[in-house]
Amino acid sequence: MTPLLRSWYRVDFPLHECCRNGKPDHLQKAFEVMYVTTQKPPGAALFERHDDKCETNSFYFSPEAVTLISGLLESLGAIRCEPPQLTERFVLLVGDGDVRTNLRYRQETFSDRKLR
Repeated sequence: MTPLLRSWYRVDFPLHECCRNGKPDHLQKAFEVMYVTTQKPPGAALFERHDDKCETNSFYFSPEAVTLISGLLESLGAIRCEPPQLTERFVLLVGDGDVRTNLRYRQETFSDRKLR
């Protein structure tokens, strides 16, 4: 996992693993510790999204977030993905709130271009 790729990464967990002290909980805590100890770097953010059937929780890491915990993400089988689409199920867990604003701008800009 090369942080220089400036890619988003995602880790998916089945719902039964999403419990107190489960893998997702440890992942969130690990990211939060790194985020705070590195003085809250701009652009670093962790988001969560539930699928439509609420069977899977997906955790999305911004490119800057990946640089903070790339080793852990690799061990959990994180996959490179497109920047996520904003929905009501997409929630900022830890990090820079401006990342969500930038995603919204990107989503609106690209959807406007498709309509033309």
